[in-house]
Amino acid sequence: MKQHALQTAMALYQGGTLDLETAANQAGVTPDRLRRAVRRAGGSITATGSTVERISVTAD
Repeated sequence: MKQHALQTAMALYQGGTLDLETAANQAGVTPDRLRRAVRRAGGSITATGSTVERISVTAD
């Protein structure tokens, strides 16, 4: 199950939906671990300091 969470976090990070720290937190890994996984998979790393719009999600 953790592998699925990591793959999902990688996709959300690479797509710009989540920043590195949030994606790593969602997957239960460190940001460094997520960054290495993205590099190993041949994905692109979002430059540090780039702006990512955060979306507030709430439930009823």
